[in-house]
Amino acid sequence: MKKRVKMLMFIIITLVCVSSLAYLYFNNVVNHPFKQKNLKIEVTVKDGDSLYKVLDSLHKDKKINNLFFIKFYIKNKNLDTNIKKGSYEFSSEVDLQQLVKSLNTGEHNKNLVKITVPEGYNVDNIATLLQEKGVISKKDFLYSLSVYDNLPYNKKNTSNKKYELEGYLYPDTYEFLKGSKGSYIIDTMVDRFNKAINEISSKYNIEKDNIDNIITIASIIEKEAENDNERGKVASVFYNRIQNEMKLESCATVLYALGKHKDKLYYNDLKVKSPYNTYLAKGLPPGPICSPGMPSIVAALKPDKTSYLFFVSYNDGTHFFTDNYNEFLKVKAATQEN
Repeated sequence: MKKRVKMLMFIIITLVCVSSLAYLYFNNVVNHPFKQKNLKIEVTVKDGDSLYKVLDSLHKDKKINNLFFIKFYIKNKNLDTNIKKGSYEFSSEVDLQQLVKSLNTGEHNKNLVKITVPEGYNVDNIATLLQEKGVISKKDFLYSLSVYDNLPYNKKNTSNKKYELEGYLYPDTYEFLKGSKGSYIIDTMVDRFNKAINEISSKYNIEKDNIDNIITIASIIEKEAENDNERGKVASVFYNRIQNEMKLESCATVLYALGKHKDKLYYNDLKVKSPYNTYLAKGLPPGPICSPGMPSIVAALKPDKTSYLFFVSYNDGTHFFTDNYNEFLKVKAATQEN
């Protein structure tokens, strides 16, 4: 009887020890999936690769520990197995959860580029930025724009427009892989635009058929107003001028027509022949002149109620507003002298 008890105790102790060792080993695999220590580990994810295929490849190359435990942990914890292609570099001390999460988000991906598109950038600015960041050449991006047919809302092709999607590439921070297709970049930016508009559509009752006009006005506001507190006033000036059948006479539209930045416009600049030159053409230009931010879009949807018809820049980010033409000329002359 005593022998049986001793044998049973021995078996229990053995099982406990084995279980403890297995648990410790399992934890070690989870906390240190890579075999190497104090090294940088290269991990390549090809187009179409699954997480498990990548892990199989790492195991075949003898870079990771127990593959069974690793897959068991991923399935048991229900970790996201969607991963982004690219070339990654990890510290050998990374734990399994961090490794999988980085492959999910693209963090540590040497081919992933974070890009911030500022409010007020136009298509040419965005194309140049993408090229500078090594995502796509300017030529390829502009070509992708020219053949893109998934236009937002009820936008219609206008032969006078410089770029059909000008104003609809939402200014925000993005992450793109180097070598991304133009269509994917455009889809991403237009989707971000759609989400932004949908978030405020119920509050401001946006009419989808009028969205192009709204974004066009918002784009002009974006380029004319530097101070958020003045965007509503700037919007009121343009709406008041339209109501009074006056030309908008926006310098920002002239600069867009010229296709280059100038610190100062001269009289001859105002005579440039272009449907975007609102010193010559009545009403709104054919389309937006840049990608406006949300404050400018809101200002276009809900302008301040004023009688202003003119504004003059004080050259410090603020403006003088008036409905008196002589007063406008007086302040304009004074600011040009300084």
